[in-house]
Amino acid sequence: MQEVTLFSGIGSDELEAMLTCVDATTISPQKGDILLYTGEKPEHVGIVLAGQLHIAQEDYDGNRTLLDAVTPGGIFAEALCCAGIEESPITVMADSNAVVLLMRFSRLLQTCSRSCSFHTRLIENMLRLIAKNNLHLQKKMEIVSLKAIRAKVIYYLESFIPKQGRMITIPFNREELANYLCVERSALSHELARMQKDGLIEYKKNVFTLK
Repeated sequence: MQEVTLFSGIGSDELEAMLTCVDATTISPQKGDILLYTGEKPEHVGIVLAGQLHIAQEDYDGNRTLLDAVTPGGIFAEALCCAGIEESPITVMADSNAVVLLMRFSRLLQTCSRSCSFHTRLIENMLRLIAKNNLHLQKKMEIVSLKAIRAKVIYYLESFIPKQGRMITIPFNREELANYLCVERSALSHELARMQKDGLIEYKKNVFTLK
């Protein structure tokens, strides 16, 4: 838990007191479980400790567009809570069996009567995470706005280079990747095959190498 960015700078001796202060609970959703429904008021900030979640947006016909994946160490619903959104525009669901830490936002962003030393650090970390996630969302919009599938794929894969280098494991299977990039699955598969033939990438399932 100390490796989670939100808890950066908070000592191990302070963690237990901090989790009590923010009314933290741990849940273990199974694959397919919904953690936050579209239209529901978000009241908790969640951190994935194990497994993977998907963030999706649903239209009035029930069609679901995949917006992002939340992997271990990742956070969700922080911007919604901070903005005071009454009805969530997104759905958060478990893509696999997972372990998630939930913290009540009303207790998270306000210093308590005991003036805990870690609370200021927690607020600073939260604001930094919100800023980073907004930049991540901007990059997603840039990817979607590209017209060519090849450009979408390259732009998406290149976003992993700072953390993973040129051998990249993405959090999506082929159908999920097509949904994320807003393209047809068959068209994506054909373009990936052409990109491999042209020597741009090598791939097997969700592991890609940028040449």
